[in-house]
Amino acid sequence: MQSKAPIPWPLKMLFVLFFAAIVATTVLGQLRGAFFWTAAITAAGLAILLGLSLATDFRGSAHWLGQHAKENASMYFNAAAPDKGAYRIIGFGIAVLGLAIEIALLTHVPK
Repeated sequence: MQSKAPIPWPLKMLFVLFFAAIVATTVLGQLRGAFFWTAAITAAGLAILLGLSLATDFRGSAHWLGQHAKENASMYFNAAAPDKGAYRIIGFGIAVLGLAIEIALLTHVPK
């Protein structure tokens, strides 16, 4: 069953950019490219933005995830799907994790 509401543009944009940054980090890491650190720091920064957009429910991001989970409740084996509050907490966790990775990357950038 498809969700009736379209995905909010902040989630769509951040997911696409985050995926592209992760792919760039992986490729540049394998090629030992000069822009590896830039791609990794960008990916961590996008994780922070993604987490903050969920934590603040920016443009209904957390609400959309809650509605999508309720409409596809078969994924939860006939249990109650989490509401937007759970996704706001997850968003806060993603933002904190992204910040920790960002700090680790920035303190270990080669000079």
